[in-house]
Amino acid sequence: MEKFYHSLTLLFLSRQGYWSDSKEVQGVSLTQLTYKYLLSSLGLIFLFAIAKEEVYSILKNYRMWNLLSYFELAQLLVPAILVLGIVYENIYVLTTKTMSTMKLFFNISDKEFFGILLVKNFIIVSPLLVIISFYNIVLGSFSSLLILLLNGVVYFSNIRLFSLKHKTSYNLSYIFSVMDIWVFLKTLLAPVFSTIVFMFMLVFVPQLLKIEITHNIDILSTALFSGTVFFGSRGLNFYFLSLNKDLPYLQAIQIDLKNFIKVRVGFLSIISWGLPAVSITIFLWYVQYSILQISIFLLGMLFAYLLCQSTQFIEALIFKQYEFKDAKELDAFSLPIKTRVILYFVRLIPVLVVLLFNQIRGIDFMVLALLNAVYITAIFYTSYRYMLSNIIKGENRVHFIY
Repeated sequence: MEKFYHSLTLLFLSRQGYWSDSKEVQGVSLTQLTYKYLLSSLGLIFLFAIAKEEVYSILKNYRMWNLLSYFELAQLLVPAILVLGIVYENIYVLTTKTMSTMKLFFNISDKEFFGILLVKNFIIVSPLLVIISFYNIVLGSFSSLLILLLNGVVYFSNIRLFSLKHKTSYNLSYIFSVMDIWVFLKTLLAPVFSTIVFMFMLVFVPQLLKIEITHNIDILSTALFSGTVFFGSRGLNFYFLSLNKDLPYLQAIQIDLKNFIKVRVGFLSIISWGLPAVSITIFLWYVQYSILQISIFLLGMLFAYLLCQSTQFIEALIFKQYEFKDAKELDAFSLPIKTRVILYFVRLIPVLVVLLFNQIRGIDFMVLALLNAVYITAIFYTSYRYMLSNIIKGENRVHFIY
């Protein structure tokens, strides 16, 4: 317990050194470092316990710029601040290699560090958790689960798994050596912000969207259309494949490239689709959609993600041949007009075909879902196999002399 206490103090001190000038860091106790969060939480608990309805009434009666009440604004901002707060708190852990430092100098294991980091982040966002939990206890539980998942990025980024069968070290921190943490977070969170904008418009300005999501077919069509917007920008797989320069050397030392790429593309795909899916699930549950309706919307989002990834696999092959140094250089590069036109139609045609499928009237929902599943799976599998074979074929040019 004493080791845990001292380790937690060190983590708060390292946080103080990261967000402030290093000359201002003071060797204070854990109580001094955490009292403002804990007292704020206790104060909010006391306030909501005796005057919850009065506080809500005051917030609902005052409006900002005649657009939103402060209560509605709080509903939007509190969850967003919670997510962004945890993300930015974890940035310094990854960028300053705090985990490796504490492991080396203070003999703290990965699991111990994960527990310490989890407690530290819960303390920091405890006032927000109190606000969310008093509003809805289920949302408070979801928020706690979300904190656990976001902290898992730090933990799993340092895990090494080894497969004797494939002679491959599955070090997930390898991903951060290909793209830096800022690019990773920006790319990962872009679809989440798109879903937040979609949810905001659906609740407060539905007339702008002009969509109807009361029937199963409408829900699937809406999810497909909005999903192409959520996942239309360049994703994690695109940057990982476009910027990776190690594949020829991995192949030269007889690492199975197919399995190497498959594992990482699979991992990046899960988190890229999963994070927006979690936010949409919480929102649809909050507005009282049934489990079936939520499942249909998530299915449509999955179809849209696979469709967008299919075109990004092809796009990654084109950008990979330029051998960019980093993501900044890649994003600043402009393809030749002819190539841009070709890519435009490569992206547009599959999406148009799917949207046309979903405009067919009088068709049974299960038939429509099956039609989408077969077509999109075929497109995704074909583009994935094409990408994989061309990458491996292209890396055969590098050989070592033994």
